[in-house]
Amino acid sequence: MEQIHIRTVHSRKELEEIYEIWDKVFPRGKSFFQDRLEFDSTYSMDTTWVAVVDGVIAAAIQLFTFRIRFGSLELKLGGIGSVATLPAYRKRGLAQRILRRISEYMKQNGYDLSLLNTNILSFYEQVGWSPYSKKVWSAKAENMKQLEHSTLYTIRRYEDTDLESIMALYEEANREVYGSVIRSKSYWLGQRQWKTVQPHQFLVAETGGTVAAFLRYKSNGNQMQLADCCCLPGHEEAARSLLCRAVSEHPDDSSISVYLPDRHALEACFRQYGNLQIETNSMWKIVDFGRLLSKLAPEFSRRMLHGQTKDNFVLPAALLVGLGDQEMMIRIREEEVEVVRASATTTYNISLQLNEAQWIMLLLNGYSSLEDQPAEGMPYLSVLFPEISSVFWNADNF
Repeated sequence: MEQIHIRTVHSRKELEEIYEIWDKVFPRGKSFFQDRLEFDSTYSMDTTWVAVVDGVIAAAIQLFTFRIRFGSLELKLGGIGSVATLPAYRKRGLAQRILRRISEYMKQNGYDLSLLNTNILSFYEQVGWSPYSKKVWSAKAENMKQLEHSTLYTIRRYEDTDLESIMALYEEANREVYGSVIRSKSYWLGQRQWKTVQPHQFLVAETGGTVAAFLRYKSNGNQMQLADCCCLPGHEEAARSLLCRAVSEHPDDSSISVYLPDRHALEACFRQYGNLQIETNSMWKIVDFGRLLSKLAPEFSRRMLHGQTKDNFVLPAALLVGLGDQEMMIRIREEEVEVVRASATTTYNISLQLNEAQWIMLLLNGYSSLEDQPAEGMPYLSVLFPEISSVFWNADNF
């Protein structure tokens, strides 16, 4: 009878074996995976998970750890990537077993959310991830060539001496963008080493000695994907000039696509020359519903204080909200929101049971984004979950 063990990697030797598995399964090659982990200063072996069958490492999955913005808070995000099973061991459910163990690990280690990118949605739905509808802009490259660029900016390649300016610019541009990764200096340096983008695909717009915008992109010779683009307030033209330069340098690319936060400087360009598509290849998971809502209480209180519309509000109010078999109480007062676990003696005014996909939409887009908006509790949900701008930049994909 065969023996199967689901565990984390134990040694450097095992990690080398895993690199070989990823090399066999994925077209990117061994060096891509080595660089991604070797140059990540936060990497730990307890984030590389394997299925060992009779002493043979048969499958492996990497958990990437990020901190992301959520209003006034930081959340801990677990990225699921490099999911691979050797051909001889497929159809045995090994990857799903690993994913269940990783979910337990994330719950035990304070992760709030998990994200993965895939084209096989049903496989991951079976282990708790839910599809997320994100808005992706696309355009024909020939249409984008009609853009006019500003002569106020010098467009050039990124240089290492730009790093501090780029970091500050990124922080300024993403301060209010939910879901954006909080990038440390070591993370930026790591991205350079593991080549998030090729060095020549990192452009900078400068004026009067100040870096006003940057743009990173990826091109496969046919399609261009923008990895990230940020500009200082008042320098939206710099972002458009960067896009013009990127397009002009790749005449063979036929199309351009990008996932942008709402009201981004480049949105008008794509709105004029492109179109908006809804993609569902991103999947999210709430790791611990109760802990997450409790963690969000200060942000809920902030939203109550600054909420613009409080029509039909009756305070205090108590909302009993649920996800599956987990129920929490959201107690709303004039200037404070408290979140506690529901009990058998809980007294409430409104009861709301939503599925995981609905909760994810509330968190990342707000109440107005729900297709089937629950009428009960609407005034409260619209303030607790207002319309927000969110993004997980392509540059942070794993």
